[in-house]
Amino acid sequence: MSRFHKLGRLVSAAALSAAIALGPAAAQTAAPPPAPVIVMVDMQQLVYNSTAGKGVQGQMDKQRQAFSKEVAAQEDELQKARAELERQRATLPPDQFEAKGRQFQQRLQELDRTVQAKQKAWQAVYSEAMNKVEEGALQVVAEIAAEHKANLVIQKAAIIFGKDGFDITADAMQRLDQRLPAVTVNQPKPVEATTATKPAADAAKPKASGQAQTQSDTQSPLNLQLQPAPLQLQQKP
Repeated sequence: MSRFHKLGRLVSAAALSAAIALGPAAAQTAAPPPAPVIVMVDMQQLVYNSTAGKGVQGQMDKQRQAFSKEVAAQEDELQKARAELERQRATLPPDQFEAKGRQFQQRLQELDRTVQAKQKAWQAVYSEAMNKVEEGALQVVAEIAAEHKANLVIQKAAIIFGKDGFDITADAMQRLDQRLPAVTVNQPKPVEATTATKPAADAAKPKASGQAQTQSDTQSPLNLQLQPAPLQLQQKP
């Protein structure tokens, strides 16, 4: 064994012995935390006002407009079907009118479920795209903080007073736009056609002869009002 290896073993053994002997004392004289070096950033502005963030929201605006037109066309068809049913109220036998009314109600419920399913699907891909922008923003902020030798990054909204030189938002925005100019919003999975719920399906079944009908059973289902259902996305605060 070389003398360098022997010397290394001796030094290691001596250091270990000293650490064991001075353990309690070292714990009592632990080094104080480093002095804070602070920078601040407006993360909301950085994410949503960046080129990529605006691009994601622009893509979703186009999808929202197209979806709203699609839903409006289906609602218009249902309004016409409702008007036709009201016109037939005086000529159709009560049982046939009630059967057609239940069919209309099922169409209305199916449209509502389809709208909700599509909204949920688009919300998922929107969040996925904005998460990519957030990840890019955090990486840029971490790099700039390291360049300033900062060990603490504070959200600008939490600052009551701050002098110039601490805010790195503009620098971070410039770097983020260069590094991540765009994020593509993925198309959500196709929403499968929904079927009527069990209560609605049961309501469409003819009642057995002699079975009593309550007031709610004989009440026309045509009192439902159609509501516009545009694609609504919940932006992160």
